Amino acid sequence: MDKKYYIAANWKMNASLSFIDDYFSSLDSNSENSNEMIVCPPDIYLQSVIKTAPKFIKTGAQNISSHDVGAYTGECSGEMLADHFVQYVIIGHSERRQYHQESNEEIKLKIMKAIENGINPILCIGESKKERELDQTFDVINNQIRSVLDSDLLSKDINMLIAYEPIWAIGTGLTATPDMANDVHSFIHSIVSEMTSKSIPIIYGGSMKESNAKELLEMEHIHGGLIGGASLDASEFLNIYNIAEEIRNG
Repeated sequence: MDKKYYIAANWKMNASLSFIDDYFSSLDSNSENSNEMIVCPPDIYLQSVIKTAPKFIKTGAQNISSHDVGAYTGECSGEMLADHFVQYVIIGHSERRQYHQESNEEIKLKIMKAIENGINPILCIGESKKERELDQTFDVINNQIRSVLDSDLLSKDINMLIAYEPIWAIGTGLTATPDMANDVHSFIHSIVSEMTSKSIPIIYGGSMKESNAKELLEMEHIHGGLIGGASLDASEFLNIYNIAEEIRNG
């Protein structure tokens, strides 16, 4: 069965104007294939990426405010992001949950603000090392999804992605096997299928890189990657994107 892949770069707090120029000097219109490439830079570089990147690349923000306007220093509203033609936004990333104490309630509000402004949410969910060791993975995932999504939200005309990011496999040197990742993706699919008949792509955010992309992307329920460190190397990121195309073409 044909499966479209979503290959997304989360640059986190990395980049500069010279980095952006160098990055996209090796990514041009000839790099496009039948899958979707998304680049999520720091907010301050959104316009630079939009101006520099080939047109086929979609641009995403790394965060969105749960408020529309007001005294919220350092925040960007959905309207502000939409004014800059941002197409995707990462919501609920493990680093936001950990360092900024974002609750499921706030994450739901952020998803609503993204949808209201026509921005596609990339909802991040995942368990910690301790939760994995206590065999709580499915309970944590179930709670994160059901506290944030419902059939009404999923019925909106929006291209939502869900990113499974096992927190214990991000930047730790530990990795989830493709089968382990696929099992969780399958579980996520079963929960979402209870809420909607729409197909919601589920991408993997547990330190995907060129060396493990093929075996991960070949899994039935994995529809792409939310890529951190490996996405900072334009050549490696492009190779992952091309691996997805090779798998899609059989």
